[in-house]
Amino acid sequence: MSSGRKGLKGYRPLPLLLFLVLLSRLSPAADIPYAWTGVERVVAVADLHGDYDSFVFILAHPEVGLVDGDLHWVGGKTHLVQLGDILDRGTGARKIFDRLMRLEKEAAAAGGMVHVLLGNHEEMNITGIALDYPDYVGVEQFVSFLPDDFREAKEAEYIKTLPPEERKRAEQDSLDVAVDEGLASYWRRIIARKDPEARRAYVLGFNATYGDWLIKKNTVIKINDVVYVHGGISEAFSKWPIREINAVMRSELEFFQAMMRSPQKVGRPFKPKIVYEPDSPLWFRGLGTKSERAAQAEIDRTLANLEARAMVVGHTLRFPGGSSTVVDRRNVARFQDKVWIMDTGISGSYGGVPSALIYERGEFRVWGETEEAAFQRSGIKPPAPRPLTPKEMADFLRTAAVTGRGPGPGGRTDAWKLTLESQGVVLPALFKYIDRRRPDPLADSYRYDLAAYALDKYLRLGYVPPIVERQVDEVPGGLQAFVGNAMSEADRKEKHIAPEDPEYFEKAMADLLVFQNLVYDDCRNEKDTLISRDDGKIYRVDFSEAFAPIKDDVPHCTIRKCSRLLYRKLQAWDDKTVAGYLGRYLNGEEVAALNARRQLVVRLIRMQIKVAGEANVLF
Repeated sequence: MSSGRKGLKGYRPLPLLLFLVLLSRLSPAADIPYAWTGVERVVAVADLHGDYDSFVFILAHPEVGLVDGDLHWVGGKTHLVQLGDILDRGTGARKIFDRLMRLEKEAAAAGGMVHVLLGNHEEMNITGIALDYPDYVGVEQFVSFLPDDFREAKEAEYIKTLPPEERKRAEQDSLDVAVDEGLASYWRRIIARKDPEARRAYVLGFNATYGDWLIKKNTVIKINDVVYVHGGISEAFSKWPIREINAVMRSELEFFQAMMRSPQKVGRPFKPKIVYEPDSPLWFRGLGTKSERAAQAEIDRTLANLEARAMVVGHTLRFPGGSSTVVDRRNVARFQDKVWIMDTGISGSYGGVPSALIYERGEFRVWGETEEAAFQRSGIKPPAPRPLTPKEMADFLRTAAVTGRGPGPGGRTDAWKLTLESQGVVLPALFKYIDRRRPDPLADSYRYDLAAYALDKYLRLGYVPPIVERQVDEVPGGLQAFVGNAMSEADRKEKHIAPEDPEYFEKAMADLLVFQNLVYDDCRNEKDTLISRDDGKIYRVDFSEAFAPIKDDVPHCTIRKCSRLLYRKLQAWDDKTVAGYLGRYLNGEEVAALNARRQLVVRLIRMQIKVAGEANVLF
């Protein structure tokens, strides 16, 4: 689901990437230090996403103690590591950059250091693709990085549209998108229609003021025997020297900058080795998603390659917003305290908790708490409302008012988590808006989720939560019921939790496997199989890459059993009816492949019956 890759479309491979690396070594940036020893105290702060107030709250908190009341450095020889993702979602990214720039100088004068590491959102803004995602670059961030002459010219155009009295007032007073809703709406329209002139101005303005500064920062650093990086180092990248990772990242980002500044002068074909790679140090999520039991040996090998005892990262949200007002070691430490994942949703956009990881005299200590005391519950639990039927839920999704919006589970496909309200019913929902359909080689679209739900209804299975087409803030997408109070199948296995109803669970998973073969969905991804804690019901979410035009079964997803009811439905399958159900979401090749897979699935079940006997296959 590499939505970031759409910024690379059309580029051809460069066989001489080493040439770029060598060039980078000739530049002063290549000599930037990336390793330090003998440091007694390190404070690591993860993803800020534009929340300036939370950032200064962390720095000034007595347990962190890096700035005084006037926000000047008082941390002495402490090293502050900001783990990336300063940008997007919030409004204060530029203020955070300015504060860090000042603290860099003050810390250095006191014998300390400020390390700003690159995150994937820094990468996306330097290269410009952050603007492809409507929830990333907000109005205030967009305007804050525009060149003054471009911003002033556009605001002059806006002023001309106002009534005489308002125009006179606007010409006399300075305009501010933070308080002028009319101006904010004007800029939102410019962003929403992806005005090429405005997009170019933003990217060039950002790079001129902060991109050049960021490119001189590191992707990976090592302090004492601890590695710090935004996403994490996979085992494959752990075999690269840290110096090489930093050098290649710089050279690739410099290439993108040159291409945007003078596209006519850049004729060299280019395929990056790190930028936008799904498992690059900026994007890798394996440290947060892999089973501790299964991956411990891999983590040990990775750290051995890096000659480190631990790794500190952000990027992968480990602390759900609103779940508590404090963070402790159990929330963020993994793999026997060898990996520390410090993305606790610090930004108000996530509703998480401000936090920091403090390394002092060889020991790690987690600090994290909100500014307000925890809300005291009454202890009285109201009766749960009757759940909506699928039809009622679909109607609710179509008509309910959107009363709140925040980020969803994350990832480059991304989603908005909305709060919907209608006639006293308040429910969460997920809104997907990425629509990159085949023949795009990196297909990722909410329309495949809609197709999966349509097929689920046709077969009357009930695995896919209701999803409807809808526009939210003039953005078209798919709005899907949110499965709350659920655990993933991956978590169930890792924690060795037995199903409440083993017989139902086994049969439901067998039919789900049949469905996954039909839609060509990877059954090995068990994070998207959800088990309701309320009633044990199984759901499957995220089909945004499904329905590949492949007329074969899914690798590693062999069908062993099937319910008699589903088998009868597969035998009675009508190609034209299915095309009518799904044709509005799939192209002809995808529909043809689906129909071919149905025939294959029926043959596979018949073969299993012949080998094992009907009683051992159908239930």
